[in-house]
Amino acid sequence: MSVLPPVRQEVTVDAEATTAFEVFTSHIGNWWPLADHGVYGPEATVAFVDDEIVERSPKGEVSVWGTVTRWEPVSAVGFTWHPGRAPDRSSHVEVTFTATKTGTLVALEHTGWEVFDNPATARAEYDAGWPGVLGRYRDEASRRAAP
Repeated sequence: MSVLPPVRQEVTVDAEATTAFEVFTSHIGNWWPLADHGVYGPEATVAFVDDEIVERSPKGEVSVWGTVTRWEPVSAVGFTWHPGRAPDRSSHVEVTFTATKTGTLVALEHTGWEVFDNPATARAEYDAGWPGVLGRYRDEASRRAAP
């Protein structure tokens, strides 16, 4: 069995690393596209709660998307990743925040494809999906950093 490579995506945000980290973690509900990438649809909410990423439906249903495995404000966050799936079927996401002259480079690495029924398809879907998600994040971080 061959091991599939990680999905790696980068985006530069027009914000300091502190703001970039805060928007990614404390304000995920403002930029995450729940209509396309959520369990309960666009009216749900998502947030980092204690050591978990949690989506809540308007009816109060709860879906835990993952558990925080690394928390290093303002430089990195890592978490297991299983939205709509059982925790034993988790992949893993690491996000780093590196200050640049013009803002913050945010680098995402998603690994662990072997937990999916069709690892190559899952990897391809995430490879196609993360740029749009990170684009929304970039826009929110830049908006929050604007004077």
